Amino acid sequence: MNASPNLARDIGSWGMLLTGLTGIIGSGWLFAALFAAQLAGPAAIVSWFIGCLLAISLAIIYAELGAMIPEAGALSRVPYVAIGPLGGFVSGWLCWVAYVATVSIEVAAILQYAGNYLPWLTAVRNDDSVLTAAGIAVAAALIAVFTVVNLAGVRWLIRSNVTITIWKLVIPVLVPAVIIIVGFRPENFTEFGGFAPYGINGILAAVSSGGIIFSFIGFRAVLDLAGEARNPARNVPLALVGSVVICLLIYVLLQVAFIGVVPPEHLQNGWAGVVENFAAGPFAGLALLLGLQWAAILIYIDAVVSPGGTALAYVGTAGRINFSMAQTGLFPKFFARLNRHRVPGIAMIVNSAIGVIILAPLPGWSQLAGFISSAAVLSLAIGPVALMALRRQAPDYERPFSVPFARITAPLSFTFVGFIVYWSGWDTNWKLMLIGLAGVLYFLAQNMASNSREPLYLKHASWIIVYYPALAAISWLGNFGGGLGVLPRGVDTVILVVVSLAVFYLAERQLFPIAKARQLLAETKARRLGG
Repeated sequence: MNASPNLARDIGSWGMLLTGLTGIIGSGWLFAALFAAQLAGPAAIVSWFIGCLLAISLAIIYAELGAMIPEAGALSRVPYVAIGPLGGFVSGWLCWVAYVATVSIEVAAILQYAGNYLPWLTAVRNDDSVLTAAGIAVAAALIAVFTVVNLAGVRWLIRSNVTITIWKLVIPVLVPAVIIIVGFRPENFTEFGGFAPYGINGILAAVSSGGIIFSFIGFRAVLDLAGEARNPARNVPLALVGSVVICLLIYVLLQVAFIGVVPPEHLQNGWAGVVENFAAGPFAGLALLLGLQWAAILIYIDAVVSPGGTALAYVGTAGRINFSMAQTGLFPKFFARLNRHRVPGIAMIVNSAIGVIILAPLPGWSQLAGFISSAAVLSLAIGPVALMALRRQAPDYERPFSVPFARITAPLSFTFVGFIVYWSGWDTNWKLMLIGLAGVLYFLAQNMASNSREPLYLKHASWIIVYYPALAAISWLGNFGGGLGVLPRGVDTVILVVVSLAVFYLAERQLFPIAKARQLLAETKARRLGG
């Protein structure tokens, strides 16, 4: 391997859009409709539109940032340039955790479906499906295969991704269309507690914990391949927004199909009890109940292809986070080494090993999906702050795409992040905050041990130290996922809005030095042009 920092630029507009689509349509289509319905009932359809709105609000922020700074590992590089080392590290750390865990959950989803015909792969513990020792061994082999494909270089990745994504688009449209034609029951939308049996809390909880945001935030893969895109000014924004909108249509169709086809005898305990009947594979189970064996076979095949395609993409994008953070000194330098195909091979191999380790204590799909959602969205929270910072630090810098009404859009998007994390619940968020704290301690220890200590500019990122504990406290006192329920409903919303806006405007006042930001921008551009 060599230490050249220059990645190949081989991905066109079609390849970038497919990258976004394959990131969004993974195990989410296999399980999210089930867990969203469990939390919200038929009103889960509303949850998908809310999730799409939140995802687009973040996607357009990163459309400007990604087109302005089209770098591999952009989710770490952009905050580093705009906010400084701590901002770059926290964003990259949380994103890296989410990416590596995404590979694990997608492989687990493959084997959870496969457990229907290979029962030795999974076992039921505490009403949850987990991998056996043999299942973990098979999972390790699958992760190794995905890593080898990525190590072969970006051309091979995109070539395999095109075929996979076309398949992934066809099956999630064909299957719900067929089961709607054969077994649709409109009564399901009004019986068994009505359209919204669990009220607004159920609708909002489904966004974070039902797999909805977990599915939509797959658009991040576009950002982390931005450094390898041809004409990033056009292709990055198009892929970001286009992939989210296309997938909304597919996911709403899937949700309508699931709600409308579940037989009434499986809803005697309401929508909250539906999981026990379909946890091993909701759409395959429905197809078999309707006598559509051929559709069930297609779903079982797709249960390998869809999560497999997403895992394949995330092995690559996780490696590019390591690569970017190593280039800026936030991760060990060996992660910046490229193999002869000019991809970060060491980073991918290390990440894959960690992904296998994660599989051992892996909880259920919905719990891990909620954790990944919170980690990923919290890493994206720095984007709106970075957007406004860069507009002051580099107003003359070329922006192929500009967010309209940014003075409104950016704080609104930042506030949305707080809600997504809050809706995930305390049971998820306390684990996330511990991992975030571990990352910050590593960051500080690494700097103290360094022979050439660089300024940390902590004053300019101190809002992060305020924001994350504040979110943790609101989650602990709040009404979602194990919170104490101390905050009255409605009051929690007001507090969250006030805290989010106060922190956002505090962050704006703590602007990273303009001269340093422009220096980092110039270095980033020079490195890119040198490729």
